[in-house]
Amino acid sequence: MTKERTELATPSLSGLLEFWLTKSVAGRPPVPSSISPADLRPWKDNIVVFEVIGEEAGTFVYSYYGKALVAAFGQSRLGATLDDLPPEQRAVLQPEYETVRRERLPVARVHTAVFGGRSRSFERLVLPMSSDGVGIDKLLVAAYEMTPRELAARPPIHSPGPDGPSSGPVPLTVQKPGASA
Repeated sequence: MTKERTELATPSLSGLLEFWLTKSVAGRPPVPSSISPADLRPWKDNIVVFEVIGEEAGTFVYSYYGKALVAAFGQSRLGATLDDLPPEQRAVLQPEYETVRRERLPVARVHTAVFGGRSRSFERLVLPMSSDGVGIDKLLVAAYEMTPRELAARPPIHSPGPDGPSSGPVPLTVQKPGASA
């Protein structure tokens, strides 16, 4: 399935996507054991790693939570699940993560919401990983806060729909993970 590739506004996310592609082999998402903590050092403060438990509607458990995200959201969710989030947050994240599991492709989006009493925007990238080459058992999620200038400068993510522009998840074109793009 070919999807339109979206340019990421955040250079760090572009770098993480390129790194993910180098770890992908034979059209499959990376094996988590092929990525060491040292490999993730450039992004460590802005990433979350989820363990995915269960085949169908999986349970997503936070197994790593970066320091910048703790500072941004006021707490670590290490050891918690998506089910522990407020319903409105879970309603946004659960379908996105299930899509990444099903499609086995990265997804990116800009999310704007009220955090800590003020409106803030984050560019997010969700990357699947598979220990057995079949099922997606980990998700690597990175999020970087965007300034108003960065938001204004970024190209639109979707064509406007009947209700205006979308800020929903955008599948990225990765025709063959592991192949040069």
